[in-house]
Amino acid sequence: MKYKLKLDYTADEIKELRGLSKVYDSPMNAVREIADIGNGNYKVKDLQKKYTSLDYEDEFDFMADINNTVKGTAIFPEKKYVVHDKVTDQYIYYSFPWKGLRWGSFQLGTGAEKKTKEEWLAINPAYEPMLESVED
Repeated sequence: MKYKLKLDYTADEIKELRGLSKVYDSPMNAVREIADIGNGNYKVKDLQKKYTSLDYEDEFDFMADINNTVKGTAIFPEKKYVVHDKVTDQYIYYSFPWKGLRWGSFQLGTGAEKKTKEEWLAINPAYEPMLESVED
């Protein structure tokens, strides 16, 4: 069974999480290494920062995310993209009255439709050069 990550992570923290299963054979070894602040382990420095800033209520979720990552059962968030035509400075957005995708002028992320790269390319492969990565 696969599990979504319980906490929100930065891109650097996600990168370190993804690398845990390559370095650690046991989730507890990974937790021990992350919790051992000041040990000089720079492979997990962002996760160590996250650990030190966690509220105690989030520690169990953090350990569950580490466990699922090391065991290979974690579902990582997918990167989202918007389609931005730089020539006309327009984005694709969803329009309710027309019940479909439309082009319009928006500030990045303030109305533009967000989808994974695969979803956009399934709609139209010509969108690929216009894809811009956004925070979801």
